[in-house]
Amino acid sequence: MNKPKAVQAAEAAECLRLQLSGLTVRAIAQELGLKPTTVQNRLTMALAAVIIPGVETLRTREGERLLHLLDRIQPAVQAGDLDAIKTAARLSESYRRLYGLNAPEQHQHQITETTQMDLAVQELIRNARAKTQLTKEAQA
Repeated sequence: MNKPKAVQAAEAAECLRLQLSGLTVRAIAQELGLKPTTVQNRLTMALAAVIIPGVETLRTREGERLLHLLDRIQPAVQAGDLDAIKTAARLSESYRRLYGLNAPEQHQHQITETTQMDLAVQELIRNARAKTQLTKEAQA
């Protein structure tokens, strides 16, 4: 028997909160009285519903903010103000980086530490994408 969507959403939020606090899928399942597969499904649901759209929302908001700043500084750029020109160039670079518009031959490398939580989130995202693809293929 399927639970109501509101209950599933509440479970998903709680599963994500517990995982972010450091608990494993099995520990979450035990604490919430759910099966580990249910916990995995709820985590996938939480990530698909919260994180991925949230990133796009933030990217869009930041892009709009950068365009607004470029519009505001444009009169000074047109007047030849060197500081304004430099600022506009930096804003434009930020915008291009935000949307991946830089030339392919330019490479930027950043070294970051990957935690177990990062790996778990990446695995949840991969699983969600694979599950979505399987669902699409099954419906086709």
